[in-house]
Amino acid sequence: MPDLQFTATIAGAPEKIFATIADFTEYGRWLARSMSFGATTDVTPLPVQLGTTYLDAGRAGARRGTVTEFEPPKHIAFDQPMRGIGSGTIGIRIRYTLEPVGESTRVVRDVHLDFRIGPIGRMLEPLIVPIFRRENDRVLRALKRYIESDAAS
Repeated sequence: MPDLQFTATIAGAPEKIFATIADFTEYGRWLARSMSFGATTDVTPLPVQLGTTYLDAGRAGARRGTVTEFEPPKHIAFDQPMRGIGSGTIGIRIRYTLEPVGESTRVVRDVHLDFRIGPIGRMLEPLIVPIFRRENDRVLRALKRYIESDAAS
């Protein structure tokens, strides 16, 4: 069960960064499509809050997610299991922690992966984890670029 952590210091207030992370319907404004991310849709209820559900879909598959923590502007977390190989699943839990650091914010994105994909899928785990690592790093870099640009003003 790999635990991955990604950290960035972003020039912006925690409230602004939290609002951007929690605005699922606007991810397309700052996060380009990839194999993992295509769009976040079917968000209900709006605005996003504890218990909100959504569909996060990309070419690699769809993940029905639920917001499991919602404490503005400090924490937001969501669980979004993904169908794995065969009838298995990959449990995906993402948790953001935002901490003010002077005029900036330290953003930590913790990702917990729970592979429930059987013995054949387990053999592929060393190939799958780097894909998750690259995608999560990409997401945090895109968030930083967006917040620090004029587009987020």
